[in-house]
Amino acid sequence: MKVFTNLTKTLLFPAYYLIHKNIFFGLINKFLIKKFNYKNYKFFLNLKDISLSHHSSFFFKTYEYNDRKLVEKYIDAKNKCIIIGGGLGFIPTIAFHKSNNKILVFEINKSIIKNLRSNLKYNNCKFVLFNNNLTLKKEKKKSKYFIGKNFLSTSQYYTKGKIKNIDNIHKNKIKDFKKYNTIIMDGEGIEEYFLTNIDKIKNIKYFIFELHNNMFSSKKIKSLFSNLKKNNFILIDKCFNSYYFTKIVNKNKI
Repeated sequence: MKVFTNLTKTLLFPAYYLIHKNIFFGLINKFLIKKFNYKNYKFFLNLKDISLSHHSSFFFKTYEYNDRKLVEKYIDAKNKCIIIGGGLGFIPTIAFHKSNNKILVFEINKSIIKNLRSNLKYNNCKFVLFNNNLTLKKEKKKSKYFIGKNFLSTSQYYTKGKIKNIDNIHKNKIKDFKKYNTIIMDGEGIEEYFLTNIDKIKNIKYFIFELHNNMFSSKKIKSLFSNLKKNNFILIDKCFNSYYFTKIVNKNKI
């Protein structure tokens, strides 16, 4: 599945760098506004090394645009959400208030946990926060991740930053895990793990994820989407490189 056509790149990439990555407006947000406001939500930015380009995305409200559009459009009271990659708490906050159901939030970068928890509390979310790597099958006690200065680049795939051992937590160790039916993930390549192991999370009926297509070959991407289809998930909508899939319980009803 092709994410960006040549026409899309020609039309969108100039705007992406002029607005979403504009250093001038990043300076305004960093030194004058000093936080990220979205609708009636407020997110504090008490983190080191947030780049000016990311501050620009806060200024123009384009931060996590793709995922945000899908979450706002499709998440409601039917969804009990698991968030993989808590970040600033932006997507978790929207997911909670759209569903009004307690959320499970996983964030492996210890340095941003305090800020994340503070933002979730400030925005009146009901949540359980884990500073762990969620696993679906028998794994080692720890997983290796690259933790860089950029809080958005923590990954097993990006090789920038220091390698750190992150404590794993198996899904069976999490209270009421099987009662949750939705996974929203933006974890710098972590979608590969969850989409490969869909058969181990049969309680999940809805997926919203950002595909980091720059990390995977066309063959790998094709296999991930094939596995979604194999497990009766169908594509409902997409926003650039973010996707919303739902599971068809009885294919004869299609």
